[in-house]
Amino acid sequence: MITKSIIMRDSTKIVYDEYGQLNQQALFLLHGNGSSARYFRRQIKQYEKSFHVIAIDTRGHGRSTNAKNRIRINDIILDINTLRVKLGINSIFLLGYSDGANIAIKYATLYPKNVTRMVLNAPNVSKDGIYKFLWLMDDMAQFCTGMLAAISPYARRRHEQLHVMSEPLDITVAELTLVKAPVLIVIGEFDLVKRRHINYIAHALQHSEIMIIQRHSHFVTYTNPKKFSQLVMPFLLRGIVNAKN
Repeated sequence: MITKSIIMRDSTKIVYDEYGQLNQQALFLLHGNGSSARYFRRQIKQYEKSFHVIAIDTRGHGRSTNAKNRIRINDIILDINTLRVKLGINSIFLLGYSDGANIAIKYATLYPKNVTRMVLNAPNVSKDGIYKFLWLMDDMAQFCTGMLAAISPYARRRHEQLHVMSEPLDITVAELTLVKAPVLIVIGEFDLVKRRHINYIAHALQHSEIMIIQRHSHFVTYTNPKKFSQLVMPFLLRGIVNAKN
């Protein structure tokens, strides 16, 4: 592993870890809300055998900073694309978990020509895709962290991160159809994302398939990372084979 960083135009520092060989297909890993690139540590060994893996601490998360007064999804998208360009990579695979999956979808609608294949673990493109009680919990968390932000740097940072979870993606069905890359949508049997919402996303995307991991929840990538990586690897490797043919 090599840890590197890039400074954005607004002076934000984005930190990322690189694994595997530079001449392999690039796989960008996007973590969930409040997490960091280290979330994927127990899966990396599977991926780095076949991919040039770039695990990013997104803006305002982990070791990365945020120079603005709030974390906006569009800024995260720009960070990812700036890093892609800096690395001289034209085509990327994306694997995102939860908020990371939402960011991956948004990125693919804006830069469809630069995304070759995606694994989306528990995405939701609107608040309707998540059970209502979870948004009530999020509202409570934002209220509490907002109250403590003035006296606690941790609370202030967490408050900024929680905003990303509730910021609308503003993705239409028409925009989803712009995504030409094959997509694997993965959810747990007892996921926090509604099954009908996953079906809605899959129907809108032109080349998608759904994988339901039985006896697991929204947090399968954390509770059983080895199983998750083993299940998604055939889909990812298929993209390498197709690229060579």
